[in-house]
Amino acid sequence: MAARNRPRALPKEEVDAHEERDLWIKIVRELQELRHMTERVQELMIEIQREEERQAEADPSLEDLKLLEKLYTEHYDLAEKEQRTLQSVLVWNDLLIALRTATEGGDRGGEKKRKRKLDDAVAADSPSNRNIKVARSMSAAPDSHNGLQKDSEVAYRLPKQKNSEGMWIQCIIVSVSGEGNKRRYEVQDPEPDEAGGHGTTYKASAGALIPIPKDSTGLLPYPVGKQVLARYPETTTFYRAEVMGTKRDGTCRLKFEGEEEVGKETEVERRLVLDVGNK
Repeated sequence: MAARNRPRALPKEEVDAHEERDLWIKIVRELQELRHMTERVQELMIEIQREEERQAEADPSLEDLKLLEKLYTEHYDLAEKEQRTLQSVLVWNDLLIALRTATEGGDRGGEKKRKRKLDDAVAADSPSNRNIKVARSMSAAPDSHNGLQKDSEVAYRLPKQKNSEGMWIQCIIVSVSGEGNKRRYEVQDPEPDEAGGHGTTYKASAGALIPIPKDSTGLLPYPVGKQVLARYPETTTFYRAEVMGTKRDGTCRLKFEGEEEVGKETEVERRLVLDVGNK
């Protein structure tokens, strides 16, 4: 797709090799950190159990209760960090597999589709980024905050570029603050930054987010011809597409706008296909 093209100064093979190496180094480092966190979580479980047993034998003092509270808090915080780290590793591993598959298969077009270019030229290049108004009714079952909770996967609309609508990328909600109309979300891009560090974080309101269902079970099929927003395979970017049909397992057959290959249909998991209304 033309909107995913990106000029390169280095030969593709060399660029791929660097990207694969950087991703692998990042995964190894995160797994090492994850191992240390897991070991500490296990240590805390033992400490908590011992402290609970000790305090059960006699009336605990205020200091005893504070100590137990401290252990609980550390265990909770570490368990949450452990979960976020594991989610990041899984996403990076998927990206590494995609890069390796494309390299071994000689997919020269795949690289274009995996990369996002966020400047004005790319955002304006595809009509899929113009006048997108999202309707969430068929994307996920609503809850008290319309599916927007900590650790939830979402599609996040990047800030608008000049003369164009913002692009949509897959993110994870890492924190939630405020209530009602003042409720705000911090979301993180699962892709590592150019230096190989954690993905960029953004501040967002509910209007810039679409919840992504955890699985496709129970989601209704889209009618043929429906205009949707779907995640392009082996990327974390959502693009405009038209529904061409639905397979028995619920997978959507889509025709992405701006696809380089004329008439090409692409299969996308149902939960990664979001409703954008009729415009």
